[in-house]
Amino acid sequence: MNFKGGVIIIGSLLWEETPIRQKWKALNLQSVDFKQMVSVPIRYGRQSSMRSDTFTIIFSNHISTQKGQAYILGFKERIKNANNLQSQAFALGAVEGFWETENPSINKRWGTVGLLINPNIDLKDKKNADVIRNWWTKLYQTYTETFDNSQYRIEDSEAPVIDKNGFLQIPWTSEMDDFDFLIATPIAPKPHKLLTSKEIALQMIAKNYRTYFDKNRENKIHTFQDLEILKHLDK
Repeated sequence: MNFKGGVIIIGSLLWEETPIRQKWKALNLQSVDFKQMVSVPIRYGRQSSMRSDTFTIIFSNHISTQKGQAYILGFKERIKNANNLQSQAFALGAVEGFWETENPSINKRWGTVGLLINPNIDLKDKKNADVIRNWWTKLYQTYTETFDNSQYRIEDSEAPVIDKNGFLQIPWTSEMDDFDFLIATPIAPKPHKLLTSKEIALQMIAKNYRTYFDKNRENKIHTFQDLEILKHLDK
């Protein structure tokens, strides 16, 4: 087994330098200098108490969601066995706050770590790709009490961005082709409704907090909503 993996980052994991996030990147990921741009379906959709109750970015398959700009950071080490991928998944879970004090986890009721697989991987190494698929499915069977993939959508008509076995349901693009496996952290929408750009901006104004939005733009993480949000912020 010899696979290349990485993390899709759609927000503060790229730019926020808390001690735990600095350590995670230093130990597990290539330098941000080598980050790779990627287009993914993202929008503002999760009210976060950690961001003064303003809204943060989520993956979304809603018909109105357009592609935004995010980044991939590659793992420092190749994936030689399932334990290598498990280590990366649990490390990501830790920096996203999914762990209890002494109970490592990749899942909370509000967020999780999902796996995205290169659709051409079977041409490279089907046997070992199946090993990873089966192992990931079994791992997700341990989260039946906290994981409900139907929560990872804004409306009932929308396809969830992750399936019941923990596999991300977003498009694989040519920008991802250097990788065999990618992990990311889909977050459940809150509230389960489409937010207008005006609502997103007014919440930032009301809470006097726009650091998350501004830092994303400063680091070239964009959603299709950004320009409309800016119009409302600048009034």
